Order: sequence, then C-alpha cells, then structure tokens
Amino acid sequence: MTFQLAGSAPEIYERVMVPLWFGRWAEALVDLVSLQPSERVLDVACGTGITTRMARQKVGANGKVDGLDINASMLSKARELADGLEIGWLESDAAETGLPAGGYDVIVSQHGYHYFPDKPAALKEFLRVLAPKGRMAISIWHGHSPYTHAICAAVERHISPEIARAQRSQRETPSTDDLSDQVRAAGFSDVFVHRQELMIDVPLAQEFVPQHLGSMPIAGAFLSLSDIEKERLIGDVEDALAGHVQDQRIVYPDAVHVAVGYK
Repeated sequence: MTFQLAGSAPEIYERVMVPLWFGRWAEALVDLVSLQPSERVLDVACGTGITTRMARQKVGANGKVDGLDINASMLSKARELADGLEIGWLESDAAETGLPAGGYDVIVSQHGYHYFPDKPAALKEFLRVLAPKGRMAISIWHGHSPYTHAICAAVERHISPEIARAQRSQRETPSTDDLSDQVRAAGFSDVFVHRQELMIDVPLAQEFVPQHLGSMPIAGAFLSLSDIEKERLIGDVEDALAGHVQDQRIVYPDAVHVAVGYK
C-alpha cells in the first residue's frame, strides 16, 4: 500500500490539509520527541515537509535534518516550501534508504508507517541508521474519526465500494499491543505507545470535502463525478456531521498513536 499524489494534489494537500490536520499533528509529534540543538534528524515519509521544517527549527544551525519520501511530487513541493532552509531531501523507499549506518540521532515519521509495504524491513532500516541510544517516533491514526466515518460512507455510496475500501484502509491501523510488538521485534528497546488526541476544526462540508478529496489519492475518482453526484456525496457528509457543527465549522475529536523506541 502506498500514498501517491499526482497533479495539483500535493499543492492542495499543503494548502488545505497541512494547516487543518497534519501541521497540528506534526507539532504534537515534534514536541513529544523533544528534539535538541545539534541533533541529526531523519523525517521518513516526509510528504510536503511540515514535520521536516519544524525539526529544522528545533535542532538549530549545528543540527542536521533530512526528509525522505518515495513520492517525487511531494518532495518537489517540500523543496519549494523549504527554500533557504538547510534540509536534505531524499527520494527513497523507507526499507532501503542507502543511508550510512548510525547517521541519525532521531527518526520521526508522521502518518507514514501504515503505508510501508514491508514494515519489519522499514523498522530494521530505522534501527540501522540510528546512532547508539538514538530514538524513533512514528505516528499513525488511532482508528476513524467522525469525519472519516462520514466521508468513507459517502464515497462508498456515490463512487464505489472499492474506492471506499481504499479510503478506509488509511485508518485501519495496528492496535496498541500490535504496534508495540512490531517495534520491539525490530530490535528497539524501551518501547512505549502514546495516545494523542486533538479537536479538529475544519470548514463546512460544502467547502472542505472537495478540498480534502482533491488532495487524496482518490482525487481522480471524485473529480470524475458529475456535479450532481458530487453534491449528493457532499450532502451525505453534511447530514452525517450535522451534530458536530459549531459556529459554522465542523469540530470533532481525532486521535493518533505514537510509538517511541530506542536503539
């Protein structure tokens, strides 16, 4: 399973999804891992680089930060956004980075682990490139939110069950125990899984749903709908989330699990 964006999707992702979703989770992840000045950081599945840029600010001029992603279009946007910042950008699979052993003090990955085709190999690669006593923190969704439940049901009804399964799979993540076991099996020690919860605040469905789906791998399927079909899909989401509307915004809880382990 991969998370591949094409066309204008990376730009929409950065403009819409990062401020509303991923920027807030990036801040929570960076705070949890407590980056220190001069540390060397690798951000895996960095996307358009929000976590990477935050890490660059934390480690200071004597630190080192690299962002790694398999998606060339996301990296292109990341380079553009980080113009003037000293960040290395690497296009690579997470399980075969080609990086030297022991080159990083910290590895972070925000919402990337779930998409790795070979998770055990990726975790072993993380352990290999970490320096002795280095630490890793990977965040993944903790199941579905009210919004994602609503959007997946509407996609199934108005696009197809197959596309809905692909969209739902993004939230079908390991349990706390399974995630801990996977990290320990790769050789990490002092493993702990933290649960983080935020109240998410997004525009109403008529504005947000087209932007959200336009920034996802299923963008083509949504955009191929007729205007009437799009309105029906959006209307279903609107109806499902009526109880979460506050001051003309959709406000709902969401949560992630963050697995932390040490070499």
